[in-house]
Amino acid sequence: MSTTENAARVLKSLKDEEWRTLAGVERASTGYGTPDAGRLSRMSRLPPERVRFATTDLGRKGLLMRKGQGFALTRTGVEAMALKDYVKKDLIFALGAIIAKGKESDVYEALTEEGSVYALKLYKIGRTSFTSVRKKRAREDAAFRSWMTANYDAAKREYHALRKLEGFSASFPRAVAYSRSTVLLEEVSGVRLSQRPILEDPEAALGTILALMRTAYTKAGLVNADLSEYNILTDGASVWLIDWPQAVDEAHPNASELLMHDVRAVTTFFKRAYGVAADPQRCFDYVAGRAQAPG
Repeated sequence: MSTTENAARVLKSLKDEEWRTLAGVERASTGYGTPDAGRLSRMSRLPPERVRFATTDLGRKGLLMRKGQGFALTRTGVEAMALKDYVKKDLIFALGAIIAKGKESDVYEALTEEGSVYALKLYKIGRTSFTSVRKKRAREDAAFRSWMTANYDAAKREYHALRKLEGFSASFPRAVAYSRSTVLLEEVSGVRLSQRPILEDPEAALGTILALMRTAYTKAGLVNADLSEYNILTDGASVWLIDWPQAVDEAHPNASELLMHDVRAVTTFFKRAYGVAADPQRCFDYVAGRAQAPG
């Protein structure tokens, strides 16, 4: 059972003092470090004996773990708090099936009480080599104090990037809300380009992707900064550009370099997978708003 599935399973069984204890550990972890029992009692405003009972039960359920003389949240604990937040806000009612599993995140169906379906993205940075994640994002953010900080920051960045993109095109997923290490999104159907699906018109698909990159850059002021065949979805005709946690503003000192990286990644893939040739420099000039057509 995954941490997310376990979080959903235990959600309704948690008592008020357990939620307060989790919240106390979270506050301490993001501000003071690992809290011991005394600090946790003060932060949760619970008597020491109730904290002892709560931490024991939370440890048994996999939401809390010992760290030296103190306590730390597990991924299950973080995700349980996020799920509770969405339920409390009447955004979701139940967790559905897993949609996708990646190196840095998992995506699950999230069901509303009315029967609609969202996509719940849960960041899992640190599940694989954290060194490679640091190296890839060193230009943008050096504050990688812990896996918790990295995942919280990634969810927040993606949410705000998608809100900037909202309204410019239906090919950018709409962000509904975010909580802790998660982002709640409108569900997008399609498969990743990395699977090399049959496209109705590969040349037109490349043109659409470049036009979307141009819209993101010239209208929303954003560069995806990690665009590739792995975060572009398609149903054979339409495309969607997903995964924006690493997006940078056009004013970022490396914005041009990162934009060219995205352009080269996309054009190289289309040449290799679909035989569509496009000059990267001309495509870059188009995406950057310096030319009226990509070539």
